[in-house]
Amino acid sequence: MGRIGSTYGIKGYLKVQSFTEHPENLFDYSPWFIRRRGEEWREVQVDAWKLHGTGFIVKLHGVDVREEAALLTGSEIGIKRSSLPETSGDEVYLCDLEGCTVIGINDVNLGTVSRIVDQGAAPLMVVSPSDHTKGVKEILIPFVRGPIVKDVDLTTSTIRVEWGEDY
Repeated sequence: MGRIGSTYGIKGYLKVQSFTEHPENLFDYSPWFIRRRGEEWREVQVDAWKLHGTGFIVKLHGVDVREEAALLTGSEIGIKRSSLPETSGDEVYLCDLEGCTVIGINDVNLGTVSRIVDQGAAPLMVVSPSDHTKGVKEILIPFVRGPIVKDVDLTTSTIRVEWGEDY
C-alpha cells in the first residue's frame, strides 16, 4: 500500500509514499502493518498525517523521537485484505497477481509472477522464468492492460501477455 521513507524533524515524524490509486486513500485504512525486508509484519496506528510535497508526513503512535523513527525507514506499509473493497469488472489488486503463471506470445510459459514493483509509470510484474529461459534470472513486464496485458484470469491464476522471448 505504501512505503515509509526518511525521518522528518526531531519529533518522530516520517515521510510516507502511497501506492494507492488516490494517494490520500492510504489513510482511510487502519491499522497499518509495517515490516522491513526479512522481518515480520507488525501493527501500527497513525496518530496524524498531512500532505507534504508529493508525499505525506505521518506521526505513528508511540514513535516520539527521530531515533525511533529512523528504525522504521524503508518499511513497507500493508493493510489487512479484509479492509479492501471488492473489485468490480476487470479490476484486480496487484498483490493478487503474485503466483500467477504468465503466458506470452505463441502460448510460451514465461514463468511465475514473484512480486510486483511499482516504480512510477506502470507497475512491473517481476517474473521468475520457467525452465526454458536458461540464464535469465527474472523478466520485468509492465502491467499495462491492452497493449501488453491481454487477459488476467485469477480463477486459473493465468496472465496472458503480448510479450516475446526477447525480454
